[in-house]
Amino acid sequence: MIVEQLRNILILAILIAIVWSINIFYKSNNPICPDDYVDWNIAVKALSQHYDDLSKENLDVDLGPVEIERHFAENCEEDLKIYDDYITKNAKKEIKTPDPQVLVTRELLYQSYDSLYDSRRVFDAEIKKLNRASKNMKFLWHPSYEKKQYISGVKKSTVEESVINIGKYRLTITSPRERAIDYDDYYTHIVITKDGKSAGVQDYKKVNFDHIYKIQVGEVSYYLFGLCGGGMHGCGILIPIIYTSNELTVGKIIDDADFSNYLRINDFFTINSELYLVLDDSRYFFSYSGSNNASYNSAIPRIFKFDKETANLVLAVNDFADLYKKAAKKMEKDLYSLKDNVPSKMRPLIMNRPIGKSLIPYFDYYLGVAIIADPTHSSETRKKVEKLYIDFYGKENSPEAHFDGYKDFEI
Repeated sequence: MIVEQLRNILILAILIAIVWSINIFYKSNNPICPDDYVDWNIAVKALSQHYDDLSKENLDVDLGPVEIERHFAENCEEDLKIYDDYITKNAKKEIKTPDPQVLVTRELLYQSYDSLYDSRRVFDAEIKKLNRASKNMKFLWHPSYEKKQYISGVKKSTVEESVINIGKYRLTITSPRERAIDYDDYYTHIVITKDGKSAGVQDYKKVNFDHIYKIQVGEVSYYLFGLCGGGMHGCGILIPIIYTSNELTVGKIIDDADFSNYLRINDFFTINSELYLVLDDSRYFFSYSGSNNASYNSAIPRIFKFDKETANLVLAVNDFADLYKKAAKKMEKDLYSLKDNVPSKMRPLIMNRPIGKSLIPYFDYYLGVAIIADPTHSSETRKKVEKLYIDFYGKENSPEAHFDGYKDFEI
């Protein structure tokens, strides 16, 4: 009897799995809401007519193209039916042959993104050259390395303790185990001893100890401790530490840094035995997309120098003004070239669709590097970038950009 019941349960489970698999396959190969054919100008009319009471009762309701796309994403099947019904009833009035210029413009955008992608990496290419020329620099520890013999850790029920030995110093680092508590309860407690005697205590709230970088330049050892919290990026604090002449110095933290995918080895370099590092400033990332690519394209690379005496990371962008000017000039050339090649009447039809919105991070990048390249004329730079942005997207969509941002980049 029991065997028969178990067999029936097993058969039922297999049937459920088969139905679920077919459903997933169908959905993945037959999207419920394909909107490639949707004309958003018509969609605005269709949904405005259908939800006419919204515009009457709620003065704040926005039935522009951006809001309509968002409404489609949240009410997919229902809105498509409304759209199709509207098209059927107004076929003679609304159905138009696709404008060949729209198709040409769309293809032009695709091609332009290849050029913009390369322009965004002009800066990176120059930094990579500096990295390759840094023959006196040795990258010893990186989170991507498989072997982590430099750290000994003990996992307990609620906390994880890590011990790192640096010369006569020992650093004992304690953080709660990540899944045991909420992000707000994260912490990192560091006890430093020298020859067994206390040499200091460091406490950091809302972040957990995660990984370490170690770079050797001559007789000087440089360390960066990565402390991570919650959120999309997952990380946010770097602690610089320098060990030289048998002395260990802990510098001031760098916070809000984007190193969720770890700092790139190519972004470290030396000049005259001084160690430099490029950190990405992606403060406006959340306005664009959930993808790391959008985060990277909008992020402003800023160069820092390790101060040997204080162990602080000191902003050094002014020492590389020519590099920032080169990056800004290349991006400016590509953006203006694209504007000249896209007819003004086509821009509203293309730029506020997903393909056009992918351009927005490049405006942010251009603004940031241009201000760093020439901080004394930042106000003029903002006006120029804002005008260019409006030429593409229209004045009604300009609040999406950050023309008043990067005040801290100015002199």
